[in-house]
Amino acid sequence: MNKKNLFGVFITLTLACVFSGCGRNQNQAEPVKSIKQEVISTALTMERPTSSIPISTVFIDPQAFKATNALKPFALKGSPIAGVVNHHVLAGDVLAQFFKTIKIARPDLETFIIISPDHFSQGRGVSTHGLTYVTPAGDAVVRKRWVFELEKIGVWDGTDQRAFENEHGVGALVPFIEREYPQAKIMPLFLRADLPLDQAEKVGEELAKLSDGKTFVVVSSDMSHGLKRDDASKRDAKTLRWLRDGDWDRLESATDKNTDSAVGFAVLHAYLQKKLPLGKGGQGGFHLLSHRQSADYVADPTNVTTYISGVWE
Repeated sequence: MNKKNLFGVFITLTLACVFSGCGRNQNQAEPVKSIKQEVISTALTMERPTSSIPISTVFIDPQAFKATNALKPFALKGSPIAGVVNHHVLAGDVLAQFFKTIKIARPDLETFIIISPDHFSQGRGVSTHGLTYVTPAGDAVVRKRWVFELEKIGVWDGTDQRAFENEHGVGALVPFIEREYPQAKIMPLFLRADLPLDQAEKVGEELAKLSDGKTFVVVSSDMSHGLKRDDASKRDAKTLRWLRDGDWDRLESATDKNTDSAVGFAVLHAYLQKKLPLGKGGQGGFHLLSHRQSADYVADPTNVTTYISGVWE
């Protein structure tokens, strides 16, 4: 037998040992089948287009997320249709209580529109995608029909590019939504900071057309950034006044010293003008749920980020 044939026999015997187990009971054939199936399954996964592979980025530690499930919701009498909440998971308690409160007030919800900053400038003005999120609470699925509808007005679909795989503005919220609403779908939107206000308004109006009575809009926003604790408190006092008074002009023109989602508020304003009763139009109707600072969690009073959560009814 020549060297080539000997090498072939060696490879065959080696593979036989790997799959069937050298020295083990040769009647145990079932493990061979399962290992082969696993190899085939892995190969098929590798061949899948990247646009069909879910997002599995870990945005919050699973144990920290689990611990927040013991928190209680806030008291809320009305029927909110929109809200604002943080995306820093440092304040995971704020996120948890926000969505627990929404669940008590609106158990009927089927779609969550999440309006996030495009923190890493991966998109083109207003962007979205259709990728599923793998979370500690289950898989959160995007309402893909709305992705197609928004494309018609110029919203960029970053699904194929996986452009928002690491965007915490949506990723941090999704586990909390999935835990409270496992049957609901999400509609993520990513807004660049330089988005013109007229385009933001156009998106808000289109969302109002697509949505129904079982839709909830969330502006994903951290508030004051990079300030000393006292300065951040003063900034938040202004932001809270704008929210309570419905001072949308100031919200929509704010900088990171007040909010990182100024254009997100522009989208929300246009949405509320279409959805709230005639004459209300988003002027007032804001109900504060929580107000915290990063300094409440970590001892750094010189570089503070703040968190405000609340709803519009």
